[in-house]
Amino acid sequence: MFKNNKIVLTFLMSIIFVTSCSNEMVEEPTTDSSSYNGNAYAEFMACSAGADFSAENAMTMIAAWQKLITSDSLLGAWGYVPAAETNAFGDTMWWELNWSSEADADSEWSAWAQNEKAQSWAEEFSNVMTCDGAGRNSFDAEYPIEVNTYGDSNESGYFYSEFYQCNFKEESDSSDAKEFLPSFVNAVSNSDYGGTNYSIGNYFAHKNEDGSHVESDIDFLWATFTNSSDSMDKANSSFEKDVRGEMFPKFSEFASCAEMPDVYHSWTFYNSQDKEFMPDFTTRS
Repeated sequence: MFKNNKIVLTFLMSIIFVTSCSNEMVEEPTTDSSSYNGNAYAEFMACSAGADFSAENAMTMIAAWQKLITSDSLLGAWGYVPAAETNAFGDTMWWELNWSSEADADSEWSAWAQNEKAQSWAEEFSNVMTCDGAGRNSFDAEYPIEVNTYGDSNESGYFYSEFYQCNFKEESDSSDAKEFLPSFVNAVSNSDYGGTNYSIGNYFAHKNEDGSHVESDIDFLWATFTNSSDSMDKANSSFEKDVRGEMFPKFSEFASCAEMPDVYHSWTFYNSQDKEFMPDFTTRS
């Protein structure tokens, strides 16, 4: 990513929680990676492992949770487990939910709170994992690269993630970042990212009416996703070789990011376009 220039592009977040919707934005592959413009209302919940946490118990937990999903407004769900001790949030795991809109998310959360089966599920698996649903972080998410443009995803649902915490420079905002994305995507298409399942996400933090941040001083997250740690190394190498020189000067005009990313082992929890999908947390392939 933008290493040695105080910016690296990658992704942040972690694993398992209590709610009633999720789905991965899956589209048919396209040879024109610049033509896709996916977006969603995204929420991240901080999670902690319990005394009975294990890959097998987590799979049982997610399988039970999937049976409670009824809403079509949940676009997808993913979990993140720290892959390094240097992550800014320590050993915190994360559960990401993508929704069709903030209003739909709020409605489903309200229904979840009144759902006796949902509360029983949360109690049953409280020793496996607990998540801070009330303190969930809200973002407007942009996914400018079509799914599977640069290789296939893993059947297990596993992927590798890097997240950079970023801030806008004075007089800049999310419109500058969104305007930057097409040229970045085009630059990537001219390099070798084949076989990596490379994609990116920009998560723009919600703010209060006075313009202050709702949860933190972070303006947005730049996340990078690949199908393995080795693929991330290849993607970063291609970035350094073919993309950084052209794109970093343009990016640095409106934003700067943390020197190092937070890195995660990640899994798809739910795919609304493949409701039979079940992740396998016992493998990273």
